[in-house]
Amino acid sequence: MEINTTTAEPWVSSILGSDLDASSGYFERNSLPKVVLYGLLVALVSQSVIYVKLTCDVYSVLLLTVSKRLWRAYSTTLRKIPGPFHAKITGLALKWHDVQGTRWFYVQDLHKKYGTTVRIAPYEIAISDPKVVRKVHGFGTEFRKRQQPGTAFNIFSLSDPKIHRTRQRFYNHCFSQENLLQNNEPAVLELANMTVDGIKREVKENGSSVADMFKWCMLFGYDVAFQVVYGHTNGLIATNKGTDEVIMGFHLQRLNSWMLFSFPLFLLGRWFSPFSATLKDIFRVEWRYADIFQAGQRQRDIAAKTVFVKNTKYKQDETEVFAVSDDVKLSAYDIAHDITTFLGAGGEAVGATLVYLVWQVLKMPELQKELEAEVAGLTEPITDAACAPLPVLNGVIYEALRLFGGGATHLPRYSPHDTDLGGYVVPAGVAVTSHACALHRNPAAWENPDA
Repeated sequence: MEINTTTAEPWVSSILGSDLDASSGYFERNSLPKVVLYGLLVALVSQSVIYVKLTCDVYSVLLLTVSKRLWRAYSTTLRKIPGPFHAKITGLALKWHDVQGTRWFYVQDLHKKYGTTVRIAPYEIAISDPKVVRKVHGFGTEFRKRQQPGTAFNIFSLSDPKIHRTRQRFYNHCFSQENLLQNNEPAVLELANMTVDGIKREVKENGSSVADMFKWCMLFGYDVAFQVVYGHTNGLIATNKGTDEVIMGFHLQRLNSWMLFSFPLFLLGRWFSPFSATLKDIFRVEWRYADIFQAGQRQRDIAAKTVFVKNTKYKQDETEVFAVSDDVKLSAYDIAHDITTFLGAGGEAVGATLVYLVWQVLKMPELQKELEAEVAGLTEPITDAACAPLPVLNGVIYEALRLFGGGATHLPRYSPHDTDLGGYVVPAGVAVTSHACALHRNPAAWENPDA
C-alpha cells in the first residue's frame, strides 16, 4: 500500500514518517529468523497463560465439588446414620450394583452390617424396620413419590395422593377378591393345565428330563395378567412364544429408561443410534420390538377393550373420558398407560415368584413329597376355596412370596421436611428407600429369615 505523505497534514505526515522509519530500522537491525522466533515466544507465552487459566478453572471446579460433597457428607444430620464411608461422598457404588443387577444383595449386606437404617448414597438411605416402613409408606404419609424425567404418568408413578386415590377408585372393583375369582378363576386353571402340558411336551420333544421353567412360568404370568386386564389371554402359552419375543422387549425398554436417567452419557448412544445398527439394537429397543409396542399407539381402542370399561357401567362422554362418577373419570390415554404397567408388574411378579417357588420346592425333596401328598386329595375342579384350607400349600406360597416376591426393586419416597425415622433426623428432600426383600428378611421381624 502506497502512502502519500505530501498531501496530508504536517503532523500526520510527521507521525507516519517516523513510524515507517522505525519499522524499516527494526527490520534492518533484525533478521527474519529472529522476528519469527520472537513471534513464537509470544505465542508460547500466550498459550501458557491460557493453560494456566484453564488449569486454575479446573482446580476451582474440582475444589468446589469436593468441598460441596464433604459439606454434604459431614455437615447434615445424615452424618449420624451408619453406612460405608464412601456412601457419604458418592453414590457410584450403588449405581454400579444397579448396573450389575445386585443392588438388593448389596443393600441387604449393608443392613446386616449396619442395621435397619443405612446410608447408601449422599442423599439416600435404606430402611428395613417394619415400623419405619409403615411410617413412610402407610396411609396418610407425608412422604411422596417423585416423578422421574421421561417416565409416563401412571398409577404407580403419580406423586399427588388425591389423583392417585381417584385412580384407585376407578380400578378398585376389578381388583376386588370377589371379582378376580368370579371373572378369572376358570381361565387361570386352564392356563395352569396348558402350562403343565407345555412343559411335558417340551421334555418329550427334546428327549431329556429338562424343561425351561423360567420361560413357562413367565409365559404363564403374562397370560394371567392379560386375562385379568382384558378378560382373555394373549395366547402366549398356546403359541409357545419364546422369552425373547415376549418378555425381553419390556425388560430392555425399562432398562434403557433407567440407564438413560441414571447415566445421561448414554443419551449419546441413543442420539447416534440411527447411524449404527448395533446402537439401534441397544438404544432403540422399541424399533426391534415394534409388534409389542405398537399397541400403545391405539390408546382409545386399548381402553375400550379392558375389563375396567367393558364389565362396568362406565360411559364415554363428549370429553372422551371413561367416568365412574362425576369426580372419578379417566381418559383413554391414562388407562392405556396404566394397563401397560399392570401387564408388566403383574406378569413379571407372578412369573418370577412361581419360578422361585418351583426351585425352592425341588431343592427340598421332603417338602416336595409332603406337598404332593396334600394336593393329591383335591378333586376337580380345583378352586381357590378348595385350596384355602391346605396348610402346606399355603405355607409354601406365602413363604415364596416372602422370600422372592415380585417388586423387589427399591421404592424411593421423599419427605417435604426434616423427619425423625428410627431415631435419626432425615433432612427434607432425602430419598428414603425400602426393599420388600430386606423387610421380609429382617431378623427382628422374622425368625431365621433366610431359611
